[in-house]
Amino acid sequence: MKSVFTLLLFFPGFFNCALAAQSSVADSASGPRPPEADSVTVADSASGPRPPEADSVTGGAVPKAFGPQNGQNPVETSTSACRTYLFKDGTSLSYAKPGFFKTLGRAPADFGSFVSDSFKKDKLPWFAAITASTLILIEYDQKIYDNTRKLGKKLGISSKDKTRTFLKIGGVSILRGPTDAGSAMYFLGDGWVNLGLFGYFETYGWLKKDWRASQTGHQLAEGLIVTGFATQVLKRSTGRETPRAASAPRGVWRMFPSFADFQAHRTRYDAFPSGHLATCVMTLTVVAENYPEKKYIKPLGYFLLTALSFQMINNGVHWASDYPLGLAIGYGIGRAIAVNGRASGRRAAPQTASNFNFYPYLNPNGAIGGGLAYRF
Repeated sequence: MKSVFTLLLFFPGFFNCALAAQSSVADSASGPRPPEADSVTVADSASGPRPPEADSVTGGAVPKAFGPQNGQNPVETSTSACRTYLFKDGTSLSYAKPGFFKTLGRAPADFGSFVSDSFKKDKLPWFAAITASTLILIEYDQKIYDNTRKLGKKLGISSKDKTRTFLKIGGVSILRGPTDAGSAMYFLGDGWVNLGLFGYFETYGWLKKDWRASQTGHQLAEGLIVTGFATQVLKRSTGRETPRAASAPRGVWRMFPSFADFQAHRTRYDAFPSGHLATCVMTLTVVAENYPEKKYIKPLGYFLLTALSFQMINNGVHWASDYPLGLAIGYGIGRAIAVNGRASGRRAAPQTASNFNFYPYLNPNGAIGGGLAYRF
């Protein structure tokens, strides 16, 4: 029970102060709080006005809740055109009805959004940091590579990719997988993990009619296309040797190799930037942006990215200086796709309801006044 102390001020005609203690009508009438009340900030008469997103999504109607409603999972509200997920911290994410080809059709626009956003004034410090870290790492690339190989040998981690094909149809590899620790670490960036996550979200969204999961799957598919395009353009422009194929310390750069030569001798040209890392960071960013309540996603993702980064140097696939730009591309594309792929998103801090409430008052004698209520 909550108590409410009400101070009543009457005017005109007379001034009267009355202090009364009374039970909260809402608490006594509604009984125990439902679980969803603890998992989401619900706009009502006690918590202040509804956020704009709530009115725009539900159209003023009483929302329908779906799925588990507890302290960890969001409460989902729905209309025929949009579904909104409300989180415990007061934020919300809204999704339009999923359309796979519609999402893929946004790829050019999302790529353009990524490029334009990357060169905005507020991003210049990050641009400078990426450039500086790349140049510094280039200077120490050979030492980092040699020491990484020594550490891998000491830890018993193979420097050879022992991933092998388990299923092949018509000469095409259908299922590949690792056979030891080193190949397991490298397998994280092989593309199969990304495709597996895409398949998981697509299947779950279809079976459960979960628009958020479906949109996440669609966004991962779009991200693979956009990230692949961005990194391939840069690889075919910079033409840097991989450590495995290096003809000189830190590798030779052969700018703008011919298409045929690039295809015939990929290891001579495709080191910079790291497409493996860009794709994995894109995947992590898309999933984390769509599931902010799952706090384990980012720490787990960072751990796996660290393992992948180590093994790609140990395998002789990449130099350390291939990473800063790859990380930036993956994050920038992933965020652009996730944000543009939602109907709306409210990430502002939740409004804190005031303990004081003012309301007009009319007593039986006709005196008009105001009421000030304090809830505690």
